[in-house]
Amino acid sequence: MFWNKIISLLFFMTIGYTQANAQFGFDIDRDETTGQIIFVGRCTFDDLADEASFDWLRMGSDGYNPDAAKIDSLKKILPTCQLVIFMGTWCEDTQNLLPKLYKTMLYSHCYTNYKMYAVNRNKISKNNEQEPFKVVTVPTIIVQKNGVEIGRIVETTKVSIEDDLLKIVVGKQPK
Repeated sequence: MFWNKIISLLFFMTIGYTQANAQFGFDIDRDETTGQIIFVGRCTFDDLADEASFDWLRMGSDGYNPDAAKIDSLKKILPTCQLVIFMGTWCEDTQNLLPKLYKTMLYSHCYTNYKMYAVNRNKISKNNEQEPFKVVTVPTIIVQKNGVEIGRIVETTKVSIEDDLLKIVVGKQPK
């Protein structure tokens, strides 16, 4: 009787742990180089914002003022597209570009049309989602229309995030 209760308790604790872990599409690891927290796997901007050590997202987006005319143009087109974002929470380029993308997406009313994957230093996500997209550097922002890639921004922008996105969605690759 006593062991049955212990086994039942352990069983339900395991189920609870598994269900709690299943809510997250990402793992939380420690960077072997810096010891800092990193995410690996599918995550959202909200997930990043909830991690106190990722203050670069809030500070970067607070300090960014996208071009209003480009945002007005993006509002008409960008919500019809999907973004697939590969990034590294450990990566300086990600920490620079992702807050700008975040604010641009908010202002363009396309905050829900994305999938984001955090990769480790080897550029591998939790379930190898980067593989079919041939991601070799981060951040990589892939713009899709009806599931077909129409352009991508890799590591940095040519002009600005809103300018480069606008050029992609109207069919002109950023130069």
